[in-house]
Amino acid sequence: MTQSHSWRTYDNRVINMEEMSHQHMSNIFYFVNNIVPNYYPDSTRNYISKWLLIRFDNVILPFCPDPNFKNEKDYLLRMGYLKENNDIVVNGEKIGSYE
Repeated sequence: MTQSHSWRTYDNRVINMEEMSHQHMSNIFYFVNNIVPNYYPDSTRNYISKWLLIRFDNVILPFCPDPNFKNEKDYLLRMGYLKENNDIVVNGEKIGSYE
């Protein structure tokens, strides 16, 4: 029997890591490492990094948040990470943008 690996999304969906899109996995990477790193333990960051390595040869796409995740967008605005041109800049580094 194989163990299933999954992630619960902001809207309470459960997605298998073996089926998650490259973009979605990259977004999680940025969320747990750059956006709200204090909310996640190293084990979660390592879990996402491991899956990016397994599935996508450790290629991390630019952060492209889901516009339906309202709380995330509000947080990005409050923290000053979301710029007027829709770029997302954390600690002086552009990590992605809203499209």
